[in-house]
Amino acid sequence: MKTFNEHFSISEDVTEHLNIPLENDLEAFIDPYLIVNNMNKTLAKRMYLRSKSFLKALNRKYIVPNDKKNGVSFLSYLTEANEYHLGYSPENKGKGIGKTKAETIFNSLRANQFAKAGISITNEAHNVLLLIEGIGQDNMSDTLANICRDILAEYTYALCIKYGIPVYNYEICYYDHHFRKWSTKDVKLPSYKGNKIILVPQFLCSGTRIYPNHYNWFVASNCISKDILSGKISVNDCDNYFEVLQNGTKRAIIKNINKNYRKPKAELIDFVKLYNNSLLEFKDHAKENYPCLAVIVTYQQVS
Repeated sequence: MKTFNEHFSISEDVTEHLNIPLENDLEAFIDPYLIVNNMNKTLAKRMYLRSKSFLKALNRKYIVPNDKKNGVSFLSYLTEANEYHLGYSPENKGKGIGKTKAETIFNSLRANQFAKAGISITNEAHNVLLLIEGIGQDNMSDTLANICRDILAEYTYALCIKYGIPVYNYEICYYDHHFRKWSTKDVKLPSYKGNKIILVPQFLCSGTRIYPNHYNWFVASNCISKDILSGKISVNDCDNYFEVLQNGTKRAIIKNINKNYRKPKAELIDFVKLYNNSLLEFKDHAKENYPCLAVIVTYQQVS
């Protein structure tokens, strides 16, 4: 598997950028939780503000008024992002969002109570990934790759200057948040077999991660279990939900609570309403418990 670092003779074992394969894709994704939890870094902050501007425009102009025709057209600019070499496609032939997926995303947002009502939490990419059915880790990563393409192209060019890598002129499409529209610009990027390459900082990438499962466990551990132990939620089969220790204290059995109270992605909104601070607390929990991708140099293992 030829990697970017190998091809361009970068000898460092560890680099700040994700060392992508060049012949196919690495199963890795730009993670909006890693973006929002690294706001102390300029690049992450720029991407956060850009994605928020994009989602705010999408929701206000198209989702809330249910303007599907123009909304799907707006989403259709989310094209192939093969230059990143990220995702599930083994041969780097991803289709991006595409018209069918654009319609799915529009319909999914429109079906969500928060998005339809214009509630601001759906202007946050990490909340959209968590709560909107039909929007998964792969197409959220593609979305971020598209709308922030100019930001990451600048990042890539700076690395090429650092390592003395030749660059070529390309025209790219990105979302211009100042004018709230899609735009194009000329950039200088490295190339492999005539195709442009854009790199992403490793601190913004995760492997396959199902955040709805993590959120369900978080709510079971930190919210529902407390309500059961306090008696706020009454249960018939007490032995199934908590055990009494020798000193008389009760300890929740989180595994069983999660099994019996967990919700599918489309219904996680109920937890958000019931436990007001759970989204913010889960974001902080993610920062401590779900770090960025760690790639072993030989690509024998990705964790």
